Amino acid sequence: MSDKNEHHSYTLRSQSQEAAESLPALRAAAENAVASVLHGEHAQSKPGTGEKFWQYREYVQGDRPQDIDWRQTAKNQAVFIKQKEWQTTQSVIFWCCQNTSMRFQSPKTKINKLGHARILTLAIAILMTKAGELVGSFGSRKVGRSQNAIEDLELKLTEDIRSYETLPDPQLYTLPQHASFIQIGDFLEPLDMIEDNFKQFSGQTSGGLIVQVLDPAELDLPYEGRILFQGMNRNDKQQIDNVASIRKAYRERIEAHNRSLQQLCKEHGWHFFQHRTDAHIEETLANIWSLLTFGQTLTEGEKK
Repeated sequence: MSDKNEHHSYTLRSQSQEAAESLPALRAAAENAVASVLHGEHAQSKPGTGEKFWQYREYVQGDRPQDIDWRQTAKNQAVFIKQKEWQTTQSVIFWCCQNTSMRFQSPKTKINKLGHARILTLAIAILMTKAGELVGSFGSRKVGRSQNAIEDLELKLTEDIRSYETLPDPQLYTLPQHASFIQIGDFLEPLDMIEDNFKQFSGQTSGGLIVQVLDPAELDLPYEGRILFQGMNRNDKQQIDNVASIRKAYRERIEAHNRSLQQLCKEHGWHFFQHRTDAHIEETLANIWSLLTFGQTLTEGEKK
């Protein structure tokens, strides 16, 4: 075997071992976050907190009897179903960005962006299956609500550890009919590229959620003195001698980018949520779950 083939074989073995070792930690972190959300949801179940479901509709053949709302049915001539927004879909497909930029981590954070994105992706999927939804990973034909579907997503989140994909490629995968699409990444690509990508997927989806994961340093640029910016391409570098001189302009630019990203989501009828890696994953997960099931995030007074 040539030296080149030996190196390639070693790299594959190394990547496979890294993926295998990361699986238990990823599952444990996701399960802990889910347990926190479910405990909080139970603790908040009290009269007068508002209606949990988006709408009611009349019962049709094929609906589950357990979804009948007997209180509304008793008030009317017809049988009514309580229907969540995401219950109108047949499946929920997940895509998690795993490119080089997601490995960025500033000194004051404990986990990099990729770690946060992976945990959030798996945790949302677990919550979806517990709510009776079908889930699947982008590019996979396995869609279901069993442990097999979760394990398939889990493997997908750890096997592509050297991915350079910045956005999901609509040419490689067609979403299942009536699927909802959850994308988790930093979404720092040029807005015209993001807009084109959203347009290609919006026609295939019946609902969407964009979760933008950013390091606080990417929002605040807290550094002093000389700094070297490096893009995903190692040759793409720019040195700034006095970073304080560009801080104001930098912050204005990234704030404008994120506002435009949120506006793009609104135009396509998709939800948007931003997560900072100095925030607790459990808190963000609770807010996302509240957004998907209640239609709103928790207020400051409701957060724990």
